[in-house]
Amino acid sequence: MNDTLRNIVETHLTKGQVLLDATEDSRGNYLRIVIDSEDKITLNDTTRLTKVLRDSIEIDSMYPSGYRLEVSTPGLNNPLKFPFQYKKNINRALAVSYIEDEVKKKVKGKLVEISDNKIELKCSDKGVIIYYEQIIDAKVIVSFK
Repeated sequence: MNDTLRNIVETHLTKGQVLLDATEDSRGNYLRIVIDSEDKITLNDTTRLTKVLRDSIEIDSMYPSGYRLEVSTPGLNNPLKFPFQYKKNINRALAVSYIEDEVKKKVKGKLVEISDNKIELKCSDKGVIIYYEQIIDAKVIVSFK
């Protein structure tokens, strides 16, 4: 993530919004900003941020030849990174890769509980507790039932 771009975007986020990613393509003319929040991010939220960034003198000076800008929320394939994202996905199935006793493990289960430092998954008939610092990757399993 480009630190200069990240700093500019973060100054324009509203309370509770978190910048997950700010990337530019190799030619430097396409910017992709991904935000999330404990509350839902609405189309109005992404539109407001797009307009503010589009009108930003700092970004204009970084890309004098122009740029394309996309502001969005994380897609279903994006891994969960923050505790609030786990909270939003309670009662959903997750696939989690984590480290336990220096061994990489993978588990799939229903997210039944979260706290400040851990999550609990219901796998078959047992509960699995995983601390955030153990998690390598966690994604929501999409189901169309």
